[in-house]
Amino acid sequence: MGSIKIIYDKKKCIGAGECEKINKELWHMGPDSKATLKGAVPTTSAWVYELILDESQLKQAERVARSCPAMGAIKVVKL
Repeated sequence: MGSIKIIYDKKKCIGAGECEKINKELWHMGPDSKATLKGAVPTTSAWVYELILDESQLKQAERVARSCPAMGAIKVVKL
């Protein structure tokens, strides 16, 4: 089985909280009214974070990405 990568652009987050409602294990709304992707590591961009997961979590990750009203804030890529 392969892996997936969640790419999260925190700057685009509008604080709707849909990600946390769907997956509290990975998402948390912070005191700044922006989501935090638990366990994610920052990239070379100050606002972009990545998290690699097992492909078994693909459907849930895609559901979170689709539910986010901030266009392009959460992307899921198969590795």
